[in-house]
Amino acid sequence: MGGDHAPHATLLGAREALQAWPGLFLFLVGDEAVLRPQLARHGFTPDLMARAEVVHASQTVVMADKATSILKEKKDSSIRVAAQLVREGRAHGVVSMGHTGAAMVASSLVIGKLDGVDRPALASVLPNMKGAPTVLLDVGANVDSRAEHIAQFAVMGSVYAEEVLGLERPRVGILSVGEEDGKGTDVTKDASAMLREMDIRFEGNAEGRDIWNGNFDVIACDGFVGNVVLKSSEALAEGIIGGLRDSFMESPITKLAGLLAKPAMKKFKQKLDYSEYGGAPLLGVKGVSIIGHGRSDHKAVRNAIRAALRAVEHRLHERIQERVALLLPQD
Repeated sequence: MGGDHAPHATLLGAREALQAWPGLFLFLVGDEAVLRPQLARHGFTPDLMARAEVVHASQTVVMADKATSILKEKKDSSIRVAAQLVREGRAHGVVSMGHTGAAMVASSLVIGKLDGVDRPALASVLPNMKGAPTVLLDVGANVDSRAEHIAQFAVMGSVYAEEVLGLERPRVGILSVGEEDGKGTDVTKDASAMLREMDIRFEGNAEGRDIWNGNFDVIACDGFVGNVVLKSSEALAEGIIGGLRDSFMESPITKLAGLLAKPAMKKFKQKLDYSEYGGAPLLGVKGVSIIGHGRSDHKAVRNAIRAALRAVEHRLHERIQERVALLLPQD
């Protein structure tokens, strides 16, 4: 029920996901009185409804609500009910396009954190100039991270890159202001020292440019910094695409050039389009949690479900639990 284009975009994306992956079963969580009349309108045939179930939730978390409202005022909100399905073992994962904070609270407190994980982290998959993905985390779940938290983010990001993205021994870095070991804050330097003692491919400090040049596969940082990087990157990508489109419309000659360049432009746009990746996985919880952009259209919803499906198939949270137990000190 969340997101700028709900429930239209979420229902349409869910239908496309059911059509694309025959082994998929979806719980459609929300106000039944709103959802049921729209199912047929959005293409949910009887065959598709054999692999879908509407689960009623009487409340919706809106952007003005506090993230913690799901714990008291809105216990029957769609995001809490969806998270409860995962907690009870009825569902393997949850996908949400709504209130990011509420989705993180539901995932951390209702589904629960993995043993040994202090703070779950949001991971964003960004395209780099080598045509491969770069995993950046945390991108907003934690804005006051300590060194041990950033070290945990790096471990979880490494597992995600290896298991879901298929990157063998991913190259891991800590985002800092210089590549030299002595650069950075006390927090980043302490996190680096911790990672050097672990059995991961840690390659030291990563600068901002390394997010895009493909020199690292996983870059860990504080959630405040990561969120700023992510939001500015989204705006820059939209500005580049919009600027190129406007330039091609300036004259008959540039319009002709635009027509010739259209296939290449389409491919370039796909690389920069957040909807191609669907959503950000919240790593460190006892299940799969994918948190999408509030502006998500049906394609982004479909791809967010695909991201959840991949994480389930690769038993991502179990792999993270195994690696955390091996690499991080346990209480």
